[in-house]
Amino acid sequence: MSSSKNSLIFAGMGLKGLESCSIELLSIMKEVDTIFIESYTNFTTADIPDVIKPFKTKFKYIQRETLEENAENFLDSIIGKISLLLVPGDPFIATTHNSLRLSALKRGIKCTLIHNTSIMSAAASASGLSSYKFGRTATCPFPDNMSEFPYQIIKKNKMIGAHTLVLLDIDLVSGKFLTVNEAIALLEELEKEKQESIITEKSIIIGLARIGYEDQFILAGNPKTIISHTWIDNGPPQALIVCSDSLHFAEEEIISLLWSEIG
Repeated sequence: MSSSKNSLIFAGMGLKGLESCSIELLSIMKEVDTIFIESYTNFTTADIPDVIKPFKTKFKYIQRETLEENAENFLDSIIGKISLLLVPGDPFIATTHNSLRLSALKRGIKCTLIHNTSIMSAAASASGLSSYKFGRTATCPFPDNMSEFPYQIIKKNKMIGAHTLVLLDIDLVSGKFLTVNEAIALLEELEKEKQESIITEKSIIIGLARIGYEDQFILAGNPKTIISHTWIDNGPPQALIVCSDSLHFAEEEIISLLWSEIG
C-alpha cells in the first residue's frame, strides 16, 4: 500500500459486509492505523470472519451523526493517520459519503477508493435481466414517509422501455425493513390514486431478498403472485425490480426458467 500518513481510504464491503471484503482490502487492513466501520446505510452481519479477526483491535463502529453532523471533528481526529472507512456495498454508489470525501480533500487529506459489489449491479446479475435496460433507480420509503416519487420514476422508465430497481427503506436503529410485499402494496395504492396503468395485474415484478447471501431469495411474477409470498421471513435487505412492459425474449426466458412461470 502506498497511502501517505494523512489519508482516508473509502472501501466497499460488498453485499455481505465483512464477509465479502476483498483480498486487496484484507492486505490494506494490516497497514492502516484505524478501521472505521460505517454501520447505518445497510444491514451487515455482526459476525467477524476468521481472516479479519487479527485486525479487530483497530475496529471502530461509526454512526451517521459522526460522519454527517460532526464530520469536521471526525476529520480532525484522523489528521496525520492512515484511516480506512468500510462502507456496505460500493462506497459512492449512494452519494451519502461524497460530502465527507470533499471535506477531506479540502483539508489536504488524500482520499482513495476500493470498489466492491453493490445491489445496483447485483440486481441485474442475480435476476437475469439485461443491465443495459435499467433506468433510474427509485427508493420506496416506509408508509409514514410515502410519496409518489417511486411511482413517477417507474412511469418515466417504462416510457423508455426500461426496468426500475426499487430500493426498500430500512431503519437500522429499530431493525425495521420494508418488505417486497409491503412495497408492492404501497405502489398499488398509488396506482389506485393515479390510475395511469403503471402497476397493473399484468406487470412483471421481481422480488429480491438478501442478494449475495447463501439464503438469497428471488421470485418473479405478477403483483398478486409476489405479494402473496411472506417476505418478512426472508429478512433484510430487500429490493424489487419493476420490469419494462416489453421484456426481451431472452430476459423472459431466463426469469421464467429461474424464478417463475411468467407467461
